[in-house]
Order: sequence, then structure tokens, then C-alpha cells
Amino acid sequence: MNQRLQQNQAQQTGQTQQQAGTQRRDFTEAEEAIRADREQTQPPESLGARLAESISAEPAPARKPWWKRLFG
Repeated sequence: MNQRLQQNQAQQTGQTQQQAGTQRRDFTEAEEAIRADREQTQPPESLGARLAESISAEPAPARKPWWKRLFG
């Protein structure tokens, strides 16, 4: 009885590992690997707030003189 229980547990563990295992994918370009990773990985929620704070701290771009805006 004990051996049968251990065999059932071993089979279930093997099935779980197969289901949880990641699929191997070959990528021809680095960009494809990055896209695939981006689809599976969510950035932390605090990142948005930190990014907005960082952007707001940047100085405004200098305004072009009127004659450069007019004549390009």
C-alpha cells in the first residue's frame, strides 16, 4: 500500500513539473526574445510613479528664437 501511494505521488509530481515547465523557444533575433519576455513579465506598479516623477524633474527644452522658428 505504501509503495503504491509513493508511486502515485511520484507520477503526480512528474505531471505537475511537466505542466509547470517552461517551453523552450528559439529566437532568431534579440528583439524577439525581448518581446516574448515583455509579454510574460509585468513591471512593478511603483515604476510608473517613479518614471512620472523623473520626467517632471527634467528641465523644459529651450525655446528656439523666433527667427529660427520662422525660417527653420
